[in-house]
Amino acid sequence: RLSSSKGVFGETNQSELAAFVSYALAFPDNFLALVDTYDVMRSGVPNFCAVALALSDMGYKAKGIRLDSGDLAYLSCEARKFFHTVEKEFRVPGFGKTGITASNDLNEETLDALNKQGHEVDSFGIGTNLVTCFAQPALGCVFKLVEINNQPRIKLSEDISK
Repeated sequence: RLSSSKGVFGETNQSELAAFVSYALAFPDNFLALVDTYDVMRSGVPNFCAVALALSDMGYKAKGIRLDSGDLAYLSCEARKFFHTVEKEFRVPGFGKTGITASNDLNEETLDALNKQGHEVDSFGIGTNLVTCFAQPALGCVFKLVEINNQPRIKLSEDISK
């Protein structure tokens, strides 16, 4: 189904696609993909859409995507445009309204800034700032896997900070 649309889907991270497929097989009714692991618009969103279209063919509806880094307002708008393109090109009614969730240490100032910028976020995941007070802040950290069974691993990304 995607072969007629190489221009829309381009080159994506294949291990991310495999992870999305595995997740969708395990939870076909609740497929919500974190799309910022490598590159949101060149890999995450296209890979999500490929899997969501396959789920649609099987009678399921994907829940949506989650953005957890980067410019949330911009990325949500770009993802929404992509969803509308997929809806039109593949004739999947309602695909343009696929859910977009944003997270990433959100607080009231961030939400206010997003509203002023304009965004396409449907729901917000607020964790740290909901359960942690400023007098006793949380330690933010990320675990990076470097080896599996004595085989080195590295995450490659277009995002320099990653």
